[in-house]
Formats: sequence, structure tokens, C-alpha cells
Amino acid sequence: MKHKINLYYNNGLKSAGKNSKTLVSVLTGATSPKDVANQLKKIETVSKLEFSEQPDIISDLSLQTSKSFLYKDIIENFPDYIVSTLPIYQCKIKDKLVDENELLEIAQEQIEKGVSFITIHPTINYSIMQLAQKRIVPWTSRGGAIVMNDLSTRNFHVDNVYIKILDEIIVLAKKHKTVISIGASFRSANIFDSVDECQIEEFKLQKEIADYIYDRGVDVIIEGPGHSSPNKLKDVAQYYQKMGYPIMPLGPIPTDISIGQDHISSAIGATILGMLDCVDIITSVTREEHTGKIPSVESSIEAIKAAKIAAHIIDLYKVEDFSQDNLIVQYRAKHQTCIYGKKSSGCSRCAHVCPLKIRC
Repeated sequence: MKHKINLYYNNGLKSAGKNSKTLVSVLTGATSPKDVANQLKKIETVSKLEFSEQPDIISDLSLQTSKSFLYKDIIENFPDYIVSTLPIYQCKIKDKLVDENELLEIAQEQIEKGVSFITIHPTINYSIMQLAQKRIVPWTSRGGAIVMNDLSTRNFHVDNVYIKILDEIIVLAKKHKTVISIGASFRSANIFDSVDECQIEEFKLQKEIADYIYDRGVDVIIEGPGHSSPNKLKDVAQYYQKMGYPIMPLGPIPTDISIGQDHISSAIGATILGMLDCVDIITSVTREEHTGKIPSVESSIEAIKAAKIAAHIIDLYKVEDFSQDNLIVQYRAKHQTCIYGKKSSGCSRCAHVCPLKIRC
């Protein structure tokens, strides 16, 4: 049975998981003070969307060169949003090495400042990296790659840096009611690598680590699975359904041909996986996902709207929330029009053959 978790933020809390509505996350991030200002302007624009189009979560993926700590500004200035972070992005990587004490300090600061959840990458080890070599594309996770570089540079003579400090992070998270998200370092980068032995091994490790964290009093989110065709999403679901934790898919993108249209393909993929009861938080994906371009404000809003529609469709199935649909249908019926907001039949599309004008 899937757990229900609480995500706390300045103005309250929202639940995810069992009997909860599907949440939507939007990604942001900065690499300079100028980027911080631009990202805050983007969030300001997003905050003015209609309530039904609003994201629930803002995830700060700022890289280490940022000195302004975007997530702090979001927590302070946008109290209606859940905020998440990825601590390892803030580390000062030197010679491919990660200082575990610095990583712990960063995680501690983010937790104490009030982020709702942090994403960690504890599943990486020598054996799973060897399994990944059999893939077309071994890995695609940026946060995971930092941990991989650290481990391989140390010739795998030490544990994954997150495993080394996991108990300390758990203590901090429990104290501040912070949720820990188990990152998918080996999510598939294309539909052909999906549900291979590498990803299956990571599913097992995610479950094992999630159980360890949950048994110590901290709530957990599971990330994944990346790219996966519709048929393979059924296989993915078989693993997620056994985990018992809320799922936050990155996508999933069900086809590799949707370059420039990934906001559409990811919304479709999320809906498919959601109908298999394996989507609790949707990460909105922009059309620029595989173009190398920085998403514009307009593109980010487009991605949020696509993800919100997917979330609503999932909730029609998951929690049977038909209230918005009923409101629109009743309005259309009352005014004999298919146009919500119009108070009479007829439009330029159907002209004189409007079927809604016909009465017997």
C-alpha cells in the first residue's frame, strides 16, 4: 500500500501519495546573480496564472556558481509554493571530488531554511555503473554524474558520498519534517534502455534505501523512470507499485522523436503511468528538453499547463475529482454552447449549422 506524505511550506501543507491529488512541479535554477533575478521574474509571471494553472512545487536546481541562493528567495517571496532543492549542485567540485562535509553542510542549510524536500543520489556504486555500460547511453542524470565522478576518481575505495552522510541527513530531515527524494541516477536516456538490468537494479536499491529512511521516521519520494515506451511503462509500474512510496517521474517521455515537443510527449507519458497508479508528482517538461536551449517564460508556462492537464486526467481516475469538468459541462448545457464563457449558441466555427441550436 502506498504511503501518504506531507509536504510543508510557508502557507501550509499539501499531501502526496495515497488518496491525494497529483501535484505539479516546475524546474528553475541559476548559475549567476543575474540568473537569480531572471528566474525570480519568471516565477513572478507564473504566480499570476489562474489558480487552476498554478504549479504546486518549484524545484531549485541552481548550480554551484550561484551565490544568491535562489531557493531562499522563493521561500521568502512566494510562500504559496512547495520548494525543493538538489544539494550536490551547490558543492564546489574540485578535481571531480565531492567534500562530504560540505555536502552535509549544504543539505543542512537547505533543510533548516525550510525546503520541503531534497533530492539525493544514493544508489550509485561500482556494480550498477558496470551494468550501465551495456546500454546505448549509460546515464543521463547530472546530479548522479557528480557522484559517479567522485566515486570513480576515488577508484571506488569509499562509499557513495550520500551513503556516508545519509544517517546525518535523516536526523536533520526528521527534525524539520523534510521529505527525502531518492533520485534516479540511472533513469533511461532513451526508450530502448528502459527496464534493463541496470534500471531494475536501481529500482531495488531505491526501495531498499527508501525503506531504511522511512523506518527512521522520514517520508520518502521515489524519482524516475526517464524515457520509456508505453508497453515498457507497464513493466516500470510493476516495480513502482511494490515500492509503497509516492512517485515523481521525470517525464516519462514515451518516444524519442518528440524533439521540440517534449511538453506534449511527457504529458502523455505521465498520463499513461498515472493510469497505472504510479504518478504522484509530475515534473513539467518544456519543449526545449532535448534542444539545448534555455526555456523561455512562455515555454515554461506552456509546460506547466500541459502537466496540469495530465495531472487532472490522472486525478479523474485516481481520486475521481470531476468537479471542474462538471462545472464546464453544466455551463455549456445551460447556455446551449460548447464555448465556456459564452452565453448563447452559435459561433464562427459552426455558423448556421450549429447542432446546439436544434430543438424538437
